[in-house]
Amino acid sequence: MSYQEIKPLRRQIERHINRAMHHLQADHSAAAYCEFQNAFEILAELIVALDKENTL
Repeated sequence: MSYQEIKPLRRQIERHINRAMHHLQADHSAAAYCEFQNAFEILAELIVALDKENTL
């Protein structure tokens, strides 16, 4: 996977984490949980895709 393919996913992950942090500051834990969950789902998909490319 090239950097150009990873870059938009990285931005999505950062956006979800930033939103989650704002929700935590506003004491909205359920909304923060959802944003963190979205970020980690994207991250997991990225790890799986990279793992498939770089099998040991």
